[in-house]
Amino acid sequence: MSKDLLFTFILISLSTALKSQLTYKVTSLPDSAAVYQNEELVGHTPLYLKYRWRDNVNGEIRFEVKKEGYRTANFKLNEKPMDFDEREHLILEPDFDRIEQKGQPLIDFDRLLVDFRDDQIIGKRQLLKGTAEDVKWSGSIKVGDESYGEEFIDIATDMGFNTLRAANSQLFSEEQSASSQIPRFLVGARLIELDIQMQEEEVKHNIDPLKCKTALQMEWNVLDKKNSKVIMTAIHPGTFQFRQSLYQKANYIQKAFVNSMLAFLGSERFQDLVFNAEGYLPEENQSETNLETLQIDQPAPLEFDDFSDLVKATSKACVSVITDGGFGSGAIIDPNGLILTAYHVVEGVNKIEVKFASGIQLPAELVKFSKQQDLAILRINGSGYPALILDLRLDPSLGEDVFTIGTPADLDLGQSISKGIVSGRRKVEGQIYLQMDMAVSPGNSGGPLLNQQGEVIGIVLSKIVEEGVEGIGFAVPSKEIVEALNLDVE
Repeated sequence: MSKDLLFTFILISLSTALKSQLTYKVTSLPDSAAVYQNEELVGHTPLYLKYRWRDNVNGEIRFEVKKEGYRTANFKLNEKPMDFDEREHLILEPDFDRIEQKGQPLIDFDRLLVDFRDDQIIGKRQLLKGTAEDVKWSGSIKVGDESYGEEFIDIATDMGFNTLRAANSQLFSEEQSASSQIPRFLVGARLIELDIQMQEEEVKHNIDPLKCKTALQMEWNVLDKKNSKVIMTAIHPGTFQFRQSLYQKANYIQKAFVNSMLAFLGSERFQDLVFNAEGYLPEENQSETNLETLQIDQPAPLEFDDFSDLVKATSKACVSVITDGGFGSGAIIDPNGLILTAYHVVEGVNKIEVKFASGIQLPAELVKFSKQQDLAILRINGSGYPALILDLRLDPSLGEDVFTIGTPADLDLGQSISKGIVSGRRKVEGQIYLQMDMAVSPGNSGGPLLNQQGEVIGIVLSKIVEEGVEGIGFAVPSKEIVEALNLDVE
């Protein structure tokens, strides 16, 4: 064998021997995650791993990256790499238990507040030369940006909590409109402590030399919109470890925020508050009450001399229905405090009150409803209330004079009167309605349509949408109301 050929053979052999030892640079966010090769711990991120293809098991080398509180990341090699140096950067996702609890009230996120002053010291940066620099809070923004709220909703939804995003997640659902969904609990967060520690290190293999840790304390507050009170305050820490180059300015506060949030959402105290909310009744349980007959005691006929007296008499039994989602109108139809209104006025709300013409305001509860016909019965405590008679004629006379008393556009305009005539009957999407030649606004919804004797011939609605119905009003006839709500009228 010639010397030249021998020399070439030696070079090829040495190259093959060198190539048999491969390297894998594994980094992760967060760092300090454990790296396993074929189920054997080989180090922690960031890791410059040396391995040999001959260590494969059944033609593959499997890697796992694990860190407590995060989902395990997996990757593998199915054949010997062509490149000497391989790289893998992994962003680990938070790990949490999913909640399987139906019939929850809605939760939502309000905002993140920061009380730090500009240039406040929030940590240290240790330099290689042994000195240290202060890390200072910068910027005048005191409220966290929208990404914090989006992160909260994303994770809360994934965990199984009932959020607006979860409620609107079904295709072609009638629940798509968020306007009828009012969160029961509003969550707010306040950043009360923040500590960012950075340590410059001498490293090899092109690993980022700045080792960092963000640690914070979040104060979590829960507002119950049913009584407008903060009913829970809890402090949960959050930490996040990472590496970066010397010239990066990332501190990953939001990542630490997520870890604090997971501790809060996963706490027994918060989950007990949500799952055992006082006064909350899932809709499937509410629906059971609709099968029961509700007794309605009709009052005595009204006595009046003229239309002005009629308005004064009927207005005493007409109320504004006020909720945490808006307002509408209603009418007392039983002296024992039963009030008839439109269901969309009270759908999905946490708090219902009724306001009388006298200014008195009382709490009310939903006792019966028909979502399809958009009707509801409320109850207020007490008895002896002025009430209106239900006129059970299905077909009031065309041209009959009618009027309504309600809250058309503003609560300050409560007890406003609109007049008109019955101009027809119409069927819209299978439902029968009385048609009036008077326009009604959203605030009039749920108010009574009254005849000249002060009797309720129907309940005014403002949510009917159909081509050619602008400028006219509609009402559900009283006879239809009695059947839809299973009322026993005496």
